[in-house]
Amino acid sequence: MRRGSSVVEHWSEKPGVDSSILSLAIFSASVLLLSSACVPVPGAPNSAQPASATGASATSTSSSTAKTDPLITNTLIQLFDNISQEGVALNGAPGTPLGDILNLGTPIGFRLRNHYTHVGIPLTEALALDDSDPHIKHELMTMARWSRDSQVRASALIIVANKHDPADLPVFQEALLHIDPGVRFGALEALAVWDHPDQAIPLIKKETNSGTEAIPVINVFAAGLLARLGDSTGLDLLRSFLTNPSWVVRAMAAQYLGNYGTGDDYDRLVARLGQEQQYNFVIAEDCIAAIKLFPKKNP
Repeated sequence: MRRGSSVVEHWSEKPGVDSSILSLAIFSASVLLLSSACVPVPGAPNSAQPASATGASATSTSSSTAKTDPLITNTLIQLFDNISQEGVALNGAPGTPLGDILNLGTPIGFRLRNHYTHVGIPLTEALALDDSDPHIKHELMTMARWSRDSQVRASALIIVANKHDPADLPVFQEALLHIDPGVRFGALEALAVWDHPDQAIPLIKKETNSGTEAIPVINVFAAGLLARLGDSTGLDLLRSFLTNPSWVVRAMAAQYLGNYGTGDDYDRLVARLGQEQQYNFVIAEDCIAAIKLFPKKNP
């Protein structure tokens, strides 16, 4: 990737380049510099002592604080501008550190897999570390609205939601209209952390619709979010999903009932153990949920 005289190496796996180490190095450098101390404002409370007392230069600093080295800001923007050119060659992964990551099965392992096979994810996280720069804010919002990678866009939506800005409502609304289930899933997850339930709940309820064009996984996830946000219709929907034809939906419904259900749901899940004969994933989720709900069960 070239701009002017600067060169940023491609992150994909290729001879002589360990992509996981290179990408980690870039992201780590971003974290270190983004967390460095702000430049003190002359005359502000607790500002630095005069140069005569500290030995520092008498030249005044900028009137605004700087959270990020411009080099890091410019590098991140260059990476963003060229994100469509980035990629990871999975066919060459066996026998490399990337190949080892792809075989990891723990929660951290799955996170590493996403982190180093979708370059937009670490880039999105880096952009989120400093929202004081208008260019950084613009790039992050652009990823949340226009990224072609559904996982990257979903990650950006969640990061935007964590700013808790009510003005971002249209961003989530348009994402919920997207044809890609991954984008819609990310928008729902974002609404759950956005911290404006009065506006979020009506949007989430629309995603519980089980019409002909509905996506069952989205429907049950939305029901779980309603339960999480304290809307009673969420629990009723989850109970109805326990008899859904899809074993995945039944398993998800049991999981969310375990998190947000009542003592009556304990008895309901235990009763289903004898009815679920074929899918061990569902039986496992029923058991997990029942264990969580045991303290709530009726005496």
